[in-house]
Amino acid sequence: MTPWQRAKQWWDEHATQDFWEAVGEHLSAGLVHATPQVFLLAAETRWNAEERQFEAGEPNCWFVRLAASVGHANPVGEFMRVATRPQQYAAWCRRGSFEPRVYEWNKLMKKVGGQ
Repeated sequence: MTPWQRAKQWWDEHATQDFWEAVGEHLSAGLVHATPQVFLLAAETRWNAEERQFEAGEPNCWFVRLAASVGHANPVGEFMRVATRPQQYAAWCRRGSFEPRVYEWNKLMKKVGGQ
């Protein structure tokens, strides 16, 4: 199974929005990245670190909405490599959790072996 097929399977089992609709939204206003090893959907948003919540406003955070990989691929490292521009934060929810994991961009970049 390819990464996008794994992502679609998970999405179809856990989300109410149609997978292809979500892909279209990210093609229009976000990031879609697909390789034989990794599939990602991400969008820029605003993170309020003090209140620990997303909010409307000037983006300061990339939120990875969906990620899947095969083999030993590292979707976080791949996302950090292909993001169109750095933000102050990067965030995602793991395996269906609604609690976002939010990291400072520079610290995460060092952790995954980036600049």
